[in-house]
Amino acid sequence: MKKTTIITSVIGACVIAASLAGCSGKTGTGETAQASLIGGGQTQISVEVSQAVAADGFKFSYMGYDIIPWAPAAPILDVLGEEQEYFEGMSCAGEEMAHIYLYPEFEFSTVGMPGEEEIIDGVRITNALIDFNGVHVGDKTDVAKNVFGTPVTEDDFGFKYSKGNTFIQINTDGADTIVEIICGRDVLGGAN
Repeated sequence: MKKTTIITSVIGACVIAASLAGCSGKTGTGETAQASLIGGGQTQISVEVSQAVAADGFKFSYMGYDIIPWAPAAPILDVLGEEQEYFEGMSCAGEEMAHIYLYPEFEFSTVGMPGEEEIIDGVRITNALIDFNGVHVGDKTDVAKNVFGTPVTEDDFGFKYSKGNTFIQINTDGADTIVEIICGRDVLGGAN
């Protein structure tokens, strides 16, 4: 790799980690997860999620699997397979380790202390072919507003929804076209 590519990758990882990895004093989530092989080489995921994780929050469904912020990451990582690129680093002044897994369809981020189970921090979608609950990158902002309702915050370059302990950030080009969809953990409880 060329030196500029490495530097660009490190800067990109820092930007991604800063935008997706939240700060939280919470440890453990009370969930259990299990992945098992079923006929035809497919993987079945069985996730029992505590009320704190599943309670009235947003999720991203991909290939029949629900990616739920705050849930254990290991079963989803098994399904997604090997990433194209991987970045990690301490987030929030060293409170948690942030992990960014880059796939062709989206970016998948997790957090967790070294040696502990990683939990799902969120997903970042920039691929127009990926469906997020009926909304796609490239759609007009009205599509997202028809699906999710009135945002809690909005400016010329995007808007945000909060639900339970999760959020959706819809970023735009400033001219009513969606360029990015982020779904993740809302560690501030909708206060931002």
